[in-house]
Amino acid sequence: MLNSVGAILLDTRSIQKYVFSCNRLKTNIGASFLVDSIFSDLMVNKILPSLNLKMPEFSWNEVDNVQMLEDDSIECEVAYIGGGNMIILVRKQDEDVIELCKKIVGSWSKEILIKAPGLKTGAAIGMLDIDSEHFQKSLGILYKQLKDNQNTILPQVDVPYVGFTLECDYSGKTAEYLRGRVEDSIINEFDNKMVSAEIVAKSSAYNVATEKLKEEYKDILGNRFDFVTKFDNLGYKDNESYISVVHIDGNNMGIKFASCKNMQERKKLSLRTAQIVKRGFYKLLKSVVIDFKEGIYDKSLNINKMKNRYLPIRPIIIGGDDITFVCPGRLGLEYAKRFIQFVSKEQLLDEKLYSNAQGYAGKIFNNQNIKVNNNMSCCAGVAIVPAKYPFYRAYELAEQLCGSAKKKSREDDESFVDFAILHGDMSPTLDQLCVQQYEAPEGYLHYGPYCITQEQNDKSNINDLFSLIEKIKKVPNNKIKDLRNVLNEDNHSIVRFLENCPEVENILKDELQKEDVGASDLWQYMKNEKILKTRYVDAIELIDFSLKV
Repeated sequence: MLNSVGAILLDTRSIQKYVFSCNRLKTNIGASFLVDSIFSDLMVNKILPSLNLKMPEFSWNEVDNVQMLEDDSIECEVAYIGGGNMIILVRKQDEDVIELCKKIVGSWSKEILIKAPGLKTGAAIGMLDIDSEHFQKSLGILYKQLKDNQNTILPQVDVPYVGFTLECDYSGKTAEYLRGRVEDSIINEFDNKMVSAEIVAKSSAYNVATEKLKEEYKDILGNRFDFVTKFDNLGYKDNESYISVVHIDGNNMGIKFASCKNMQERKKLSLRTAQIVKRGFYKLLKSVVIDFKEGIYDKSLNINKMKNRYLPIRPIIIGGDDITFVCPGRLGLEYAKRFIQFVSKEQLLDEKLYSNAQGYAGKIFNNQNIKVNNNMSCCAGVAIVPAKYPFYRAYELAEQLCGSAKKKSREDDESFVDFAILHGDMSPTLDQLCVQQYEAPEGYLHYGPYCITQEQNDKSNINDLFSLIEKIKKVPNNKIKDLRNVLNEDNHSIVRFLENCPEVENILKDELQKEDVGASDLWQYMKNEKILKTRYVDAIELIDFSLKV
């Protein structure tokens, strides 16, 4: 029985900064494609075949078993690709396996300098017990080595410049290309500006990425629909120039992968995760097309901007348990909700892995009441920002909001979403935003995160929020504005407001199923929290960021 083989653990570092470093949508999409292709294309299709090692007949993602365990003649195999990582298994009789692994990494690193300049990667090399009780321990040693390398090695990820000193307007790096100097003429988009090799590589990858995406979803898009190339074509109205940057990430994936006892189980879980996420986005995209055909967006979006063919959603990252997309400001929460509802119906863990993960989670958190969901669970962060807002900062905020939702999900592994709305040129972190916008004398003005997959007794389910929005829309606009203001004041101001606003008083009665209500009923404690919060500011702020009916 084969147990120990040479292993290469590869990693991409600072992916978000690389992908979202500028506000050109084409560049972002091209960068995302490059990050994915250095594993799935560059390593698999170029580097490994060049070494004349016997590899499996089938691609790594066509079968869910580790073929090296069944065929002694296989010398090199891709175990899995996912979550920004790749593991390659290597064995070679009469040859130093570790040296061979180093040769593979060296060839790959040189190619990245040319194909994806600016992209930081990491690698760890060692022996891996792929089918024994020592699997997790040996894999942990590889990951520790990878982490140590990240902390001690600062890779040179750009080809040294050749004497030019002009700075690229888009990346801040040395500008090396002028219009007309690139064979495929992609540089013509930059209006005679000199740009860096990194920007040229990202922009050049855009067309390939787009064609691949269209091919993957061709049965939905048909000949009528297409993905946008510019934010303007998403369809937001001129007086509502906001986009939603939505970042979604799987819950407790580290624990779930740690429950795998061998490489076979880990590969199956990796493939299963990627399949669920891709199917979820497929279903989301299909629902968007149906909405478009039925005229659901006619009142909420500028259909002319969309030229009757562009969809109001643009995926940027779809990989492993991680997905990022952009859409008009009004649609971010709705689309995040839909996607999570789709994937949460799919089983992720079989009975054995579920039992392992449940026990492992109890040890990690020192709490046997901690639950692990055997279905796919994930959390979302929705940053609603001006369309011209720096994209990288918008993504960072969406990622922080996703983190906030994950904190809420840890007790029962349910799926949550959190959101924030930025106006003007503010560029705060989430913590700064909470202090600036949400603290008030009587309590906290933000009620999220909101659960998507389970009803909540404290009305912190996303459907409860959407329902409240529709009720408040029926209140006169001046009264809505006054309610937002008084909630930021003291209790006496709120009492006086309710005395003169029966519309809000009636909403409170309906929401709480009570005959008599007062100012204190606008505030409540969420489960396991000790600070009063109100749901009403969230609902008011989202009136302008929800679908018009």
